Amino acid sequence: MSTHTGASAPSTAPEFTIARTFDAPRDLVWRAWTEVEHLAGWLHPFGVTTDSISFDVREGGLYRYTMTNEETGEQYPTGGVFLEVAPQERLVFTWGSPDDSAEEAASVITLTFTEDGERTEMVFHQRGFAGAPGDGYVYDGWDEALNNLAAHLGNQPVR
Repeated sequence: MSTHTGASAPSTAPEFTIARTFDAPRDLVWRAWTEVEHLAGWLHPFGVTTDSISFDVREGGLYRYTMTNEETGEQYPTGGVFLEVAPQERLVFTWGSPDDSAEEAASVITLTFTEDGERTEMVFHQRGFAGAPGDGYVYDGWDEALNNLAAHLGNQPVR
């Protein structure tokens, strides 16, 4: 798996992008993002577990999950609304508090999946947060979660 990271071009909202190539077919990477049995294994940063996952992957469908800090027990309920679902190509969803409407959500995440033989190029773009490598917050959390995804898919993360 290869990694490319960096902030995206300036816009009115803060945003960032993380691009990864996984040594896994696009169908498997898509299922890892959309099926509960996969999500629990990787959808969290290091030192955190993911519990009580519910994903209704369709336009207008809701999702929610709770991350729990393994050391302190602090919980982080997270959720949103699926805005666009193009199977194996593109997934767009709000990201924030589980009770926020699409209009109230803290941010929007867009995932694009491109097949490259038996590999998959995935671009993760989050609008609503000004993440950067080393921020110890949203960017680093997603970077760690994507490393967990790589391990879940049987890849070794490459930084």
